[in-house]
Amino acid sequence: MANFFTPKKGNNLSPLQCCILTLGKKNGGIVFARDVLIEYYGFVPNRDPSCLNTGALVFNKSDIGFGRYNSASVAVCKAFNRLVERGMARKIYSGIELIPGKAVG
Repeated sequence: MANFFTPKKGNNLSPLQCCILTLGKKNGGIVFARDVLIEYYGFVPNRDPSCLNTGALVFNKSDIGFGRYNSASVAVCKAFNRLVERGMARKIYSGIELIPGKAVG
């Protein structure tokens, strides 16, 4: 796991939310769900042969386990929603964009 953002005492951010903030700082404020699944959960992406022109990444759910993949995807979605509710981010397609000055620990 990477060196994740450490929140200030009292912010009550989960380790997953800290990972999302760390990724946002590294990626210019944009965080996609697939990036969190790779970084936090360690899922290994595969290139989707049907999407060669788009560069889309997919995960082999049978290798990961359908239950584990679904649980991780739901957890990432909920973590995104909580950051949006806190005013630290806004939703974008397949992820969030951190709001400068708001996404701090």
